Amino acid sequence: MKNSINRFVFPFLLCLFCLAATNSWGKPQEGDVQQIVSKSKALYSKTQGAKLTFQQTGGGGTINGTMVYGRGNKFRIDFSKQTLVSNGATTWTWNPSANQVVISKTASGGGRLTPNDILRSFPGDYATELKGSDKVNKRDVWVVRCTPRAGNTIGDVTEAILYIDKKTYRFQQVAVTSPSLGKATIRIITANYNLRPAESTFTFQPPQGAKVIDLSK
Repeated sequence: MKNSINRFVFPFLLCLFCLAATNSWGKPQEGDVQQIVSKSKALYSKTQGAKLTFQQTGGGGTINGTMVYGRGNKFRIDFSKQTLVSNGATTWTWNPSANQVVISKTASGGGRLTPNDILRSFPGDYATELKGSDKVNKRDVWVVRCTPRAGNTIGDVTEAILYIDKKTYRFQQVAVTSPSLGKATIRIITANYNLRPAESTFTFQPPQGAKVIDLSK
Protein backbone atom coordinates (compact mmCIF):
# COMPACT_ATOMS: atom_id res chain seq x y z
CA MET A 1 0.00 0.00 0.00
CA LYS A 2 2.86 2.41 0.80
CA ASN A 3 4.35 1.95 -2.66
CA SER A 4 0.99 2.63 -4.24
CA ILE A 5 0.61 5.86 -2.26
CA ASN A 6 4.12 7.05 -3.16
CA ARG A 7 3.48 6.49 -6.87
CA PHE A 8 0.00 8.00 -6.80
CA VAL A 9 1.05 11.41 -5.51
CA PHE A 10 -2.59 12.64 -5.43
CA PRO A 11 -3.89 9.28 -4.07
CA PHE A 12 -6.51 12.28 -5.58
CA LEU A 13 -4.34 12.65 -5.39
CA LEU A 14 -4.75 12.08 -5.47
CA CYS A 15 -5.70 12.24 -6.62
CA LEU A 16 -8.59 11.89 -6.69
CA PHE A 17 -12.33 8.10 -4.45
CA CYS A 18 -14.14 5.08 -2.68
CA LEU A 19 -16.87 3.41 -4.77
CA ALA A 20 -19.96 4.91 -3.20
CA ALA A 21 -21.99 4.92 -6.38
CA THR A 22 -24.66 2.53 -7.61
CA ASN A 23 -25.14 1.26 -11.15
CA SER A 24 -28.50 2.94 -11.79
CA TRP A 25 -27.26 5.05 -14.71
CA GLY A 26 -29.82 7.13 -16.55
CA LYS A 27 -29.86 8.17 -20.19
CA PRO A 28 -29.03 11.89 -20.59
CA GLN A 29 -28.67 13.37 -24.04
CA GLU A 30 -25.37 12.48 -25.70
CA GLY A 31 -24.63 16.06 -26.74
CA ASP A 32 -24.56 17.30 -23.14
CA VAL A 33 -21.11 15.90 -22.32
CA GLN A 34 -19.08 18.75 -23.80
CA GLN A 35 -21.07 21.36 -21.89
CA ILE A 36 -20.73 19.39 -18.65
CA VAL A 37 -16.98 18.96 -19.04
CA SER A 38 -16.43 22.58 -20.09
CA LYS A 39 -18.25 23.96 -17.04
CA SER A 40 -16.37 21.65 -14.71
CA LYS A 41 -12.98 22.47 -16.23
CA ALA A 42 -13.69 26.22 -16.07
CA LEU A 43 -14.41 25.96 -12.33
CA TYR A 44 -11.17 24.15 -11.54
CA SER A 45 -9.08 26.45 -13.73
CA LYS A 46 -10.26 29.38 -11.58
CA THR A 47 -9.68 27.61 -8.26
CA GLN A 48 -6.96 29.38 -6.27
CA GLY A 49 -6.90 26.87 -3.43
CA ALA A 50 -8.90 24.11 -1.79
CA LYS A 51 -9.04 21.78 1.18
CA LEU A 52 -10.44 18.30 0.64
CA THR A 53 -10.95 15.23 2.76
CA PHE A 54 -11.09 12.06 0.71
CA GLN A 55 -11.05 8.29 0.72
CA GLN A 56 -8.90 6.30 -1.70
CA THR A 57 -9.55 2.71 -2.62
CA GLY A 58 -7.00 0.70 -4.60
CA GLY A 59 -3.61 -0.94 -4.31
CA GLY A 60 -5.03 -3.58 -2.00
CA GLY A 61 -6.61 -1.31 0.59
CA THR A 62 -8.55 1.79 1.58
CA ILE A 63 -7.08 4.91 3.15
CA ASN A 64 -8.45 8.29 4.23
CA GLY A 65 -6.61 11.57 3.85
CA THR A 66 -6.74 15.36 3.81
CA MET A 67 -5.37 17.51 1.03
CA VAL A 68 -4.70 21.24 0.80
CA TYR A 69 -4.14 22.40 -2.76
CA GLY A 70 -2.76 25.68 -4.13
CA ARG A 71 -1.91 27.27 -7.46
CA GLY A 72 1.27 26.14 -9.19
CA ASN A 73 0.83 22.44 -8.41
CA LYS A 74 1.39 23.03 -4.69
CA PHE A 75 -0.17 20.58 -2.26
CA ARG A 76 -0.05 18.99 1.16
CA ILE A 77 -1.55 15.53 1.69
CA ASP A 78 -1.86 14.08 5.17
CA PHE A 79 -2.54 10.41 5.87
CA SER A 80 -2.50 8.78 9.29
CA LYS A 81 0.99 7.36 8.67
CA GLN A 82 2.45 9.52 5.92
CA THR A 83 2.60 13.15 4.77
CA LEU A 84 3.39 14.49 1.29
CA VAL A 85 4.21 18.18 0.76
CA SER A 86 5.05 19.93 -2.50
CA ASN A 87 5.96 23.54 -3.28
CA GLY A 88 5.36 22.87 -6.96
CA ALA A 89 8.95 21.88 -7.71
CA THR A 90 10.03 19.68 -4.78
CA THR A 91 8.07 16.99 -2.92
CA TRP A 92 8.84 15.87 0.64
CA THR A 93 7.48 12.48 1.71
CA TRP A 94 7.56 12.10 5.50
CA ASN A 95 7.20 8.64 7.06
CA PRO A 96 7.15 9.07 10.89
CA SER A 97 7.28 5.34 11.67
CA ALA A 98 10.59 5.05 9.81
CA ASN A 99 11.71 8.54 10.88
CA GLN A 100 12.51 9.16 7.21
CA VAL A 101 12.02 11.98 4.71
CA VAL A 102 12.38 11.38 0.97
CA ILE A 103 12.93 14.48 -1.16
CA SER A 104 12.10 14.25 -4.87
CA LYS A 105 11.14 16.43 -7.79
CA THR A 106 7.43 17.09 -8.26
CA ALA A 107 6.56 15.55 -11.59
CA SER A 108 3.88 13.65 -13.46
CA GLY A 109 4.32 10.49 -15.45
CA GLY A 110 5.77 7.12 -14.56
CA GLY A 111 2.71 6.29 -12.50
CA ARG A 112 2.62 9.63 -10.69
CA LEU A 113 -0.38 11.91 -10.64
CA THR A 114 -0.47 15.27 -8.93
CA PRO A 115 -3.54 17.23 -7.77
CA ASN A 116 -3.02 19.48 -10.78
CA ASP A 117 -3.25 16.46 -13.09
CA ILE A 118 -6.58 15.34 -11.70
CA LEU A 119 -8.32 18.59 -10.83
CA ARG A 120 -7.18 20.72 -13.73
CA SER A 121 -5.90 18.46 -16.52
CA PHE A 122 -8.81 16.08 -17.07
CA PRO A 123 -10.24 15.57 -19.58
CA GLY A 124 -7.44 17.29 -21.54
CA ASP A 125 -6.99 15.53 -24.88
CA TYR A 126 -9.02 12.54 -23.71
CA ALA A 127 -12.16 11.58 -25.59
CA THR A 128 -15.23 11.95 -23.35
CA GLU A 129 -18.36 9.85 -23.27
CA LEU A 130 -21.41 10.50 -21.10
CA LYS A 131 -22.27 7.14 -19.55
CA GLY A 132 -25.31 8.37 -17.67
CA SER A 133 -26.30 9.44 -14.17
CA ASP A 134 -25.59 8.06 -10.70
CA LYS A 135 -25.36 9.03 -7.03
CA VAL A 136 -22.20 9.66 -5.00
CA ASN A 137 -22.31 11.02 -1.44
CA LYS A 138 -26.12 11.07 -1.84
CA ARG A 139 -25.74 13.63 -4.61
CA ASP A 140 -26.78 13.32 -8.24
CA VAL A 141 -23.81 13.10 -10.60
CA TRP A 142 -23.07 12.70 -14.26
CA VAL A 143 -20.77 9.80 -15.09
CA VAL A 144 -18.22 10.80 -17.74
CA ARG A 145 -15.74 8.27 -19.15
CA CYS A 146 -12.41 9.63 -20.47
CA THR A 147 -10.12 7.63 -22.77
CA PRO A 148 -6.89 8.74 -24.52
CA ARG A 149 -6.74 9.94 -28.08
CA ALA A 150 -3.69 8.94 -30.12
CA GLY A 151 -1.64 8.04 -27.06
CA ASN A 152 -1.90 11.44 -25.34
CA THR A 153 -2.24 10.60 -21.66
CA ILE A 154 -2.14 12.30 -18.26
CA GLY A 155 0.50 10.32 -16.39
CA ASP A 156 -0.08 6.85 -17.77
CA VAL A 157 -3.84 6.86 -17.17
CA THR A 158 -5.63 4.75 -19.77
CA GLU A 159 -9.12 5.46 -18.47
CA ALA A 160 -10.71 7.91 -16.04
CA ILE A 161 -14.30 7.97 -14.85
CA LEU A 162 -15.39 11.40 -13.60
CA TYR A 163 -18.41 11.66 -11.31
CA ILE A 164 -19.45 15.30 -11.77
CA ASP A 165 -21.98 16.90 -9.41
CA LYS A 166 -25.07 18.02 -11.34
CA LYS A 167 -25.48 21.17 -9.23
CA THR A 168 -21.93 22.32 -8.54
CA TYR A 169 -20.08 20.78 -11.54
CA ARG A 170 -17.34 19.69 -9.10
CA PHE A 171 -15.97 16.15 -8.88
CA GLN A 172 -17.59 13.95 -6.26
CA GLN A 173 -15.47 10.96 -7.27
CA VAL A 174 -12.73 10.04 -9.73
CA ALA A 175 -11.71 6.52 -10.75
CA VAL A 176 -8.53 5.97 -12.78
CA THR A 177 -6.92 2.97 -14.44
CA SER A 178 -3.25 2.80 -15.44
CA PRO A 179 -0.57 0.12 -15.99
CA SER A 180 1.50 1.33 -13.03
CA LEU A 181 -1.33 2.07 -10.58
CA GLY A 182 -3.88 -0.54 -11.51
CA LYS A 183 -7.29 0.77 -10.47
CA ALA A 184 -7.67 3.56 -7.92
CA THR A 185 -10.84 5.34 -6.87
CA ILE A 186 -10.95 8.57 -4.91
CA ARG A 187 -14.17 9.81 -3.32
CA ILE A 188 -14.26 13.37 -2.04
CA ILE A 189 -15.90 13.48 1.39
CA THR A 190 -15.76 17.21 2.15
CA ALA A 191 -14.48 20.14 0.09
CA ASN A 192 -13.82 23.86 0.56
CA TYR A 193 -12.84 25.56 -2.70
CA ASN A 194 -12.69 29.12 -1.34
CA LEU A 195 -9.23 29.02 0.22
CA ARG A 196 -5.95 30.83 -0.37
CA PRO A 197 -3.53 28.69 1.66
CA ALA A 198 -0.44 30.30 3.17
CA GLU A 199 2.79 29.52 1.33
CA SER A 200 4.13 27.93 4.52
CA THR A 201 1.57 25.14 3.99
CA PHE A 202 3.63 23.91 1.05
CA THR A 203 7.07 23.70 2.62
CA PHE A 204 8.48 21.02 4.91
CA GLN A 205 11.37 21.02 7.33
CA PRO A 206 12.63 17.51 8.14
CA PRO A 207 12.45 16.86 11.91
CA GLN A 208 15.74 16.88 13.76
CA GLY A 209 17.32 13.43 13.70
CA ALA A 210 15.23 12.18 10.76
CA LYS A 211 16.95 10.25 7.99
CA VAL A 212 16.86 12.34 4.79
CA ILE A 213 17.07 10.72 1.36
CA ASP A 214 17.47 13.36 -1.33
CA LEU A 215 16.50 12.10 -4.81
CA SER A 216 15.92 15.57 -6.24
CA LYS A 217 19.49 16.16 -7.45
